[in-house]
Amino acid sequence: MLTTATDLPCDGCGLPASPEHIAERVRRLELCTQFRPIHLNVLFVALAPPVRAEEDFYSPENCKDFVEPFLETLEIPSTMEKPARLAEFQRRGYYLSYLSECPLPEKKEPVAATIARLGPTLIRRIRFNYRPKQIAPMGQELIPLVEMLRAAGIGPILTLEHGLVLPIPRTGPGQWMELFRRSVTAAAP
Repeated sequence: MLTTATDLPCDGCGLPASPEHIAERVRRLELCTQFRPIHLNVLFVALAPPVRAEEDFYSPENCKDFVEPFLETLEIPSTMEKPARLAEFQRRGYYLSYLSECPLPEKKEPVAATIARLGPTLIRRIRFNYRPKQIAPMGQELIPLVEMLRAAGIGPILTLEHGLVLPIPRTGPGQWMELFRRSVTAAAP
């Protein structure tokens, strides 16, 4: 991403951002806000949203790569339309957030550096905004974030599987679905 003198830092990713980037962040924020529960039972945290806005979890379009397996694992029926499925996700007190609220640039910094840069912002959002009962980090790249959350005193509400972050829901065979479901069921009231 080329930066210009008029670019301002984005509050979602912390990087210099064009007006188009800010507009896209606001659009994504509007989509996810309509499905945010008042009381969060489980806050799912992933690294960053997909680059294509139509593949975002909260977008109206269906995305088979992440959305379908994630909602299927949580036993939210695929027979429902996506807005109804997201409403059920919300009703259960679930919310998906990202360490970086914007897609990461292609020429990105190492994940550990991204976590070190954005982790304190996520911790503030958790403490003062989200206030969840449980936090379920998803994806092996977030292992350093777990240590940061523990150091901040948030460790007791982490939902982990034998000390490890939960796997990213995906299509295909594997034991990940049962592992993910068991971990979330144990955390959810």
